Amino acid sequence: MSKRLTHIYNKLNQEDERDFVYYSAFIPLYFLSLLYGIGVRLRFLLYCIGVFKMHRLDCKVISIGNITTGGSGKTPMAVYLAERLLERGKKAVILSRGYKGKIKDAGVVSDGENILLGPEDAGDEPYLMAVKLKTVPVIVGRDRYRTGMYAIERFKPDIIILDDGFQHIRLARDMDIVLIDSRRGFGNGYLFPMGILREPLYGLNRASFFMVKGKSSAISQQLSASNFFKDRPIISFDYKPQAVINLLDNSRHNVDTLKGKKVIALSGIAEPKSFSETLKELGAIIIKEIIYPDHYFYTFDDLKKIKDIAAEAEIIVTTEKDGVKLKRFLIKDLPIYTIAVDVNIKNTKDFNEILVNV
Repeated sequence: MSKRLTHIYNKLNQEDERDFVYYSAFIPLYFLSLLYGIGVRLRFLLYCIGVFKMHRLDCKVISIGNITTGGSGKTPMAVYLAERLLERGKKAVILSRGYKGKIKDAGVVSDGENILLGPEDAGDEPYLMAVKLKTVPVIVGRDRYRTGMYAIERFKPDIIILDDGFQHIRLARDMDIVLIDSRRGFGNGYLFPMGILREPLYGLNRASFFMVKGKSSAISQQLSASNFFKDRPIISFDYKPQAVINLLDNSRHNVDTLKGKKVIALSGIAEPKSFSETLKELGAIIIKEIIYPDHYFYTFDDLKKIKDIAAEAEIIVTTEKDGVKLKRFLIKDLPIYTIAVDVNIKNTKDFNEILVNV
């Protein structure tokens, strides 16, 4: 059911794939998006007039988020930002909601020395951040203010990074970084579930600056032309594949090893097309794509089915986020690899100048 709903939702937001499904779902989803919009606007209004209180922590807070549903690179960007702050001698802690994880109150995924929670409890993205950032504490919890207070009491950070925190306005922040995927843009312009917008576009007024993933020219022109956002810096970035990692033995291989290989692209992310495009750019020959819903937690039965499908492929390649969940179910004769990626900032000078003020 989740796969079918995801398929229908994707069709609604792809101009070139509108068919009977789109038009039959248009009216009910349109009214649902209106109701959703009323709720979003009312929530922001109640914060503006003081009915709901905003809280400020005793350290600087940087939020990384977006205005659309789905992925736009928030997790890799949180890792990148934490690494840059470490280089500047700043002590950082990452706060995440822990989406799809079992922890409801504050839970320490990593204390900066040891990983204390697995992906099932913490959620896949916080766990991945903990794996990649060996010396940065990662904490999950739905209430970012409470988890922030806990982080300050236990770790005494200079800066707290909010992963996916743009809409979490209960916690005041000193900087709002908004990520935009140039391929998806703002979708069809409608609010969820008719479109991919989490809130009306004027919410971008809260952004300190924008980071656009991919070819940024069209999005940059759109933002620059707006009276609301034309004074905000726009920085372009993309992902740079660093290595291909064998999940079975953690051995690292050059990305060139994928060139000419018959692969199966396995993913459970918001934008599986972007993953497939990355594989093609590396020269891989994709013979089949196996796509699961975003944040999907695999079972051993899934691995057995994948093994049957993978008979004609040389290797299976998956994302880092999927890899941390698949690792516990590995089958010795089922070669599964992940692609390790880093953020590649195209105008690092501008980005570094912004960080100077943090």
